[in-house]
Amino acid sequence: MSREEKIARELVEKLGGRENIAAMECCMTRLRVDPRDLSKADQKALKKVEGVKGVVQTGGQIQVILGPGLAQKVAEAAAGATGMRVGDAPPVPGEAARMGSKDLLRKIANVFVPLIPGIIAVGMMTALNNVLQKANIITAETTVMGYSVIAILNLLGGTFLGLLSILVGQNAAREWGGPPVIGAVGGAILLGGGNGAALTALNMVPGRGGLIGSLIAGAFLGWLYRQIQRVMPETINIIVTPFLTLLVGGLIAVFVIQPVGGALSTWITNAATWLINVGGFVAGFLLAGTFLPLVMLGIHQGLTPIHVQLIETLGNTPLLPILAMAGAGQVGAALAVYFKTKDADLKRVILAALPVGILGIGEPLIYGVTLPLFRPFIGACIGAAFGGAVVAMAGVGALAMGVSGVLLALLVDKVGMYLLGILVAYIAGFIATWLLGFDESRMSEAEAFNFGD
Repeated sequence: MSREEKIARELVEKLGGRENIAAMECCMTRLRVDPRDLSKADQKALKKVEGVKGVVQTGGQIQVILGPGLAQKVAEAAAGATGMRVGDAPPVPGEAARMGSKDLLRKIANVFVPLIPGIIAVGMMTALNNVLQKANIITAETTVMGYSVIAILNLLGGTFLGLLSILVGQNAAREWGGPPVIGAVGGAILLGGGNGAALTALNMVPGRGGLIGSLIAGAFLGWLYRQIQRVMPETINIIVTPFLTLLVGGLIAVFVIQPVGGALSTWITNAATWLINVGGFVAGFLLAGTFLPLVMLGIHQGLTPIHVQLIETLGNTPLLPILAMAGAGQVGAALAVYFKTKDADLKRVILAALPVGILGIGEPLIYGVTLPLFRPFIGACIGAAFGGAVVAMAGVGALAMGVSGVLLALLVDKVGMYLLGILVAYIAGFIATWLLGFDESRMSEAEAFNFGD
């Protein structure tokens, strides 16, 4: 039995067994589990499983933080141990009805988390294209076997973005209890077909509302499908339910959701640009300084549609570089703990988590170091705030998304100012944490982090 299989089997056991798991999903650093009965999951025991860096309960979901790489391997092993497809299991019946604002953000995050590998891939491809062109390594005349290199990179890095609306609609329908393909149809409708001709013929703008509209359309069609299915006789359900969903829901998507989504997207763009332009360094200070709690709860991916909307409208997202300072503050805080602590085990944890922290993946540092010690977590927020102020004041924008930390420097329009913001966040996080201090005994007391109802 491999290490990942052993961890997966222990996790399933501590979660109350296969029969208590309604759904499992995996992101880059954590395994997200929806238990049927939360009381049957032993969260303290979960924290003690080898490889687990932290446990968070948010709403009715348990998130097991494993770190990059290990999370995916354990998820695959858990799928083998339970016979469930991670990320594709149906939601718990009635769960959608018991949804507060925090659960709404979690659902939105769940829509975008499965898309992160693709977003990272195209983001890095865009970065490669930009770097090669800025360094004059490739030009419009550069060819390989007669094919334009720039055209090839544009194909690899840009095609996926055209399909995002369909994929968002698909995932949204699943989150709201309907078949994913119904949501995909909703996203495709808002695109107006392959070239938008279907909507153009109606004097409508293809893709209006962007991912916000696709999210709303997919969620609505998924919800509507479930409502119709509940009252439809089984003998005609398979034919009539999808037909009525498309007929009623499709018309609402075109004539209501599309304009509403467009107006909402415009409002979000205007509000974000106004906040950053008018608030300046103060807005950057507040936004970056308060972002770590969202990462801690695992709902930060719910902001993805806002970043994408800003890129589509403005050509860049000024919000992403600001929020990326949260990870830099974490690095500074962790370094302060490393140089101040005499605990050899804690030093080893920090050294293991620092490389991915520098690259923008902050969960290992959050759950392995700063949050258990608590005051360093505050120090990290302070460091992030100062870095965010610098980046906002300089007006740094990200041309694409998918990465964070120092890697995001490949995607921003003002590389020097972005790196200066990271350096400021490192230093401020280090100083704040050093001055605040910490109690090492809290590490042994921290069993799990509960942010439930």
